Amino acid sequence: FYMPGVHPLTFTPGDEVPMKVNAMTSIRTQLPRDYYRLPFCQPTGGPKMSSENLGEFLTGNKVQNSPYTINMLREVYCQILCQVKLDKYEAKSLKMHIQYGYHNNWIIDNLPSASLGLSEIGQKQKHYAGGFPLGFVSSEDKSVYIYNHVKIVIDYHRPETTSTSTSGYRVVGFAVEPMSIGHRFLGGYEWDGESSDGYTKQVSTCTAGDHMDRNDILTNQIVEVGEKILYTYDVKWVESP
Repeated sequence: FYMPGVHPLTFTPGDEVPMKVNAMTSIRTQLPRDYYRLPFCQPTGGPKMSSENLGEFLTGNKVQNSPYTINMLREVYCQILCQVKLDKYEAKSLKMHIQYGYHNNWIIDNLPSASLGLSEIGQKQKHYAGGFPLGFVSSEDKSVYIYNHVKIVIDYHRPETTSTSTSGYRVVGFAVEPMSIGHRFLGGYEWDGESSDGYTKQVSTCTAGDHMDRNDILTNQIVEVGEKILYTYDVKWVESP
């Protein structure tokens, strides 16, 4: 998803870098699905369409704003986004979309997200097409797990300034590394998902000041009725030549 002729934005440190979500897609069904039809975190005030381009509607694209807060050059470590307790319908719908291989398609400054994952021999590899999966199905017992944590790795570049250009930084690409984490709060704290206290509590499944590493994951987040899914995210900035 790229719009020819659209100039990349220039940001100064601390500027908000909006990330948008597109419709979810699957190579198995060819039917795009609205991102917010599933029990994901929503933006304050609810989702809003970020584009009204007729061509996007005709191709099944539905670009909307997201609840993720990203600021230029500001690192984020295991930030709590929201918590959702799955009811019967939500658990069934989420399972179905994961089983059908649906992928998320996110956008920053008209650039589509690549996906960071592991190869068959355990090495990290990057895929540039098709977004990243919602979750996975266990090969052992067919249990379904959701990727409730994302590490958003953003490549940036500082272009040379001229007398007519504005100094600042540009996003030149980004990738998402999805992880499934059975989050727990320190001290056994139980959050209702609504009180403001929960956003300030420390999560025992993350290390303060460090980006999440999949090697540190002890348990994955299963999709079942009554499960409390805590959504979290990292933001990591990488300078690109």
